[in-house]
Amino acid sequence: MNASFRPLPFLSEARAEPVSSLRLQKLRRAAQEAREAFTAGGSVAAVVTCDLVTFPYPSLFAFSGGALSPAPYVMMTNRMQVVQFLEDGVTRTLLFNPSDYERGRAAPFYKALQEKYGDFISNKLMSQPHGTVQSHLASLGLLPDNVDYIAFDHLHVQDVRQWLGGDGVPAYFPRAKLLVQRAEWESVKNLHPLEKVWYVPGGTDGVPEERVVLLDGDVWLGRGAALLSTPGHTMGNMSLAVATDQEVFVVSENGVASESYTPLQSRIPGVRAYAEQMGWEVVLNGNTRESSLEQYTSMVVEKVFAGPSRVEGAFVNFHPSSLLTSSLVAPGLSPTITLPAPNHGDIRPTPAARRAA
Repeated sequence: MNASFRPLPFLSEARAEPVSSLRLQKLRRAAQEAREAFTAGGSVAAVVTCDLVTFPYPSLFAFSGGALSPAPYVMMTNRMQVVQFLEDGVTRTLLFNPSDYERGRAAPFYKALQEKYGDFISNKLMSQPHGTVQSHLASLGLLPDNVDYIAFDHLHVQDVRQWLGGDGVPAYFPRAKLLVQRAEWESVKNLHPLEKVWYVPGGTDGVPEERVVLLDGDVWLGRGAALLSTPGHTMGNMSLAVATDQEVFVVSENGVASESYTPLQSRIPGVRAYAEQMGWEVVLNGNTRESSLEQYTSMVVEKVFAGPSRVEGAFVNFHPSSLLTSSLVAPGLSPTITLPAPNHGDIRPTPAARRAA
């Protein structure tokens, strides 16, 4: 691990509780205490949210089967956050979820979808690109060697070889290191049959070891930026937490909408009734079943850490990395509310990047 990173306080002690229900209680309290320490540490310099691609996703999974609609798919928009923060007095640039979505189509689930519907329907009607990682960075005035870190909430549908190099592919980012939970990295190297459908075959092959920073739990990256360990959706799942001078927000794909964390506020048919029937505080994005108990607990941690939205206080300030998106092909599956995308300050090239230009 990078020597300048430090753990967020309180959380690791709570995670050590072996009984799942007691662990949930302890983590709820610990998340509030960690949030207070995190916000007292100051704000990030800047963050901007970039839309990458809108894509189909099974309705059955989006709200764990609770949503009622004849549509087989919801539409979701994958997004990247560009975050600049101070680490030991030096400005660092992190890309969170810089999805190479063209290569991501090789994941077995989406490869089978394309074979079923054909290229035109799959890639033109059911999918809509909004910009690539490269084009968004260029629009922000950032150069490839300006990027210090990349990270993903998890490695479903990800191929990192273009970014870091590997398997004969040259690295687009010459200096960037991948921040990844050790459990996620070990899983992607040794996939269980239940996991394989969501991972790009060989998507991490040949990536140099020195380009990978293995994390073990929650990490405070620098002023206003942290990665929360949120296992469950995958065993190495993690969430981006950002503090600005106005708010704290959390990003992951544990939920597909802010209302996943306040299902009693949802107007999507079936979701509120389902949550009431089950007695659930949150409704999981349930395409995996590695550990649903842990995912539920992780969502509570995210909910407490993010706190209420300053725009709409009845909802949690959670911003999905893949956001539920209104679409005519998904009747009844539009989000109840879409919070404004997280943006703060001005992204700037670092002096090193300007010299390289």
